[in-house]
Amino acid sequence: MLARDLMNAPVVTVSPAATVGAAARLMLDYDVSVLPVLDEPGNLVGILSHTDFGLHPRYRPLAHNVYTLLGASTAPQHIEDVSRRVSSRTVRDVMRRQVITVQQDATIGEVTELMLRRHINRLPVMDGAKLVGIITRHDFLKLIAADQ
Repeated sequence: MLARDLMNAPVVTVSPAATVGAAARLMLDYDVSVLPVLDEPGNLVGILSHTDFGLHPRYRPLAHNVYTLLGASTAPQHIEDVSRRVSSRTVRDVMRRQVITVQQDATIGEVTELMLRRHINRLPVMDGAKLVGIITRHDFLKLIAADQ
């Protein structure tokens, strides 16, 4: 099996000029946890996942009473105010620019090894320089279910 056989396509993407609020709305509307970021000609220039918003355990300090939301520290009771402020920031400001990808003809073994070695939960699938799909750890359930 190849990456193209396991990937999800088409991929919901976002522009680097979009606001964080618009990106969050896309994630909610399409029930996705990652948005590849494509520039105007369609080049992959970044990636934005729900963990980039800061609501992930690795962003919480040891005190457990202060949260970081897109770089703004706040107490839980102020999270709504901070959320409103950061929603107007652009995706360009918060996206990860170094994106690890895989070609569509990579084997599932290669995909698995790359995801495990690089601690990646989501992997854009490319056809040359063009984004054609995405594989998430959740997609590996397809392999298990296929035998049923």
